[in-house]
Amino acid sequence: MAQNTVLRFDGISKSFPGVKALDNVSFSLNKGEILALVGENGAGKSTLVKCLTGANVPDQGTIEVLGQAYSKMDPLRVNKLGISAVYQEFNLVPDLPVCENVFMGKNPGHGIFVDYKEMVSKTKAIFDEFGVPIDPEVDVRTLTLAEMQLVEIAKAVSSDVKILILDEPTAPLTNRETEVLFRIVRQSKEKGVSVIYISHRLEEIFEICDRAVVMRDGKYVGTEYIKDITRPDLIRMMLGHNLTSYFPDKATRRTEEVVLETEHLTGNGVKDANVKLYKGEILGFAGLVGAGRTELMNLIFASARKDGGTIKLFGKPFEGKCPMDAIKNGVALLPEDRKRLGLLMDKTIAVNVTLASLKKLSRFGVVNEKRERADVEHYRDMLSIKTPTIEKEIRHLSGGNQQKVIVAKWLESESNIVIFDEPTQGIDVGTKHEIYMIIEQLAETGHSVIVVSSDLEELMGIADRMYVMSEGEIMGELERSEFNKEVILDMASGRK
Repeated sequence: MAQNTVLRFDGISKSFPGVKALDNVSFSLNKGEILALVGENGAGKSTLVKCLTGANVPDQGTIEVLGQAYSKMDPLRVNKLGISAVYQEFNLVPDLPVCENVFMGKNPGHGIFVDYKEMVSKTKAIFDEFGVPIDPEVDVRTLTLAEMQLVEIAKAVSSDVKILILDEPTAPLTNRETEVLFRIVRQSKEKGVSVIYISHRLEEIFEICDRAVVMRDGKYVGTEYIKDITRPDLIRMMLGHNLTSYFPDKATRRTEEVVLETEHLTGNGVKDANVKLYKGEILGFAGLVGAGRTELMNLIFASARKDGGTIKLFGKPFEGKCPMDAIKNGVALLPEDRKRLGLLMDKTIAVNVTLASLKKLSRFGVVNEKRERADVEHYRDMLSIKTPTIEKEIRHLSGGNQQKVIVAKWLESESNIVIFDEPTQGIDVGTKHEIYMIIEQLAETGHSVIVVSSDLEELMGIADRMYVMSEGEIMGELERSEFNKEVILDMASGRK
């Protein structure tokens, strides 16, 4: 092992029934380096990380850490070697204080006695160094998702960490909180900590990482210094081909028919919202995290109660009491938290696709299984859902394929208005393009689409028209010809 190398994967292979997840993967991580691990969903990144943290045992190959080669890892060894990981799914105890979560399993004190004051003091010191005002003594359940993510990171660096793994760490963070995270990562690098940084947000890779390791279909593709590679070149390595057009070509398909209108809509943190959505239109909603966009969508979908104002669907007043009322009136919502709110994770693809359409598929209370299978297989093929069988549990699919299943569910229910809330969050660049094409196809076939996104480039690429929100208010409306990043950001900051 080279003197500067702290970690090396050497010929790592791993198979699961029906799939080879890793195929002879080899690369190294240097001391004090921020190494991006990139690739499409299903490229093998998560499987490789699980081999490093002991959750998976490689079929062959070795993992060399600090000069010592291992055929497999286990949690005790991982902890002893100073390897810490922060995953997308939080591993916190909600009813315990922040400090106890940070030092879980490594409480300061003597023997069975825990020095609580020292625990609080050390936790406060970590957050002070981060520049984050999180109270060490409050219960985790009282925190925001972003604060929970920072607690996870504090937990990872609270011990003598040598290798830090961050898996999509900015997903729940605002731009300001992302800057805090980058500062923490850079501070760790200065202390000699080596970082494996996994993200689908390429702009982050180019901002913070030193090198990028590219994986595709379970295989190692190559390693490039960030300073020596362009974004299109990196995308080409990830996909295996050129992405000729990142966003689909725009077609003129908007009619003058108003399918959704709100007048002075108030409630759920939303103030006096006046919105129109036309048939065949892709309508974007921009704004900073917490601007009230999701809250407005929940009012429209009847998953939150309005305090005042009106909602009209297809020219008729809509007084929905629950989401089922919205669904019956042709409105669909793909929520930001698709795993918790959009899917039944322990059920099959078939069950998830037909969940909102059982009445259509049933006669006298009995589901027509032949028709159900035919419909699900039709959408699987149409949307290119990658699965060997529609009986596969949804939790085994990648994030992008899970999102496609939700789209299939609403197409099966014959929804006319489809709301996408952060449709590409945690999704790789290739699948993002597929989602954009699906959205465009929906509009071309007469559906009306609303897209809420924190990715301004995304909104400007796919939307025909855009509303910008700040603190629950609509600050302005822009036609596609008026899209301008500076203008949008100015509105999003609260200036009309």
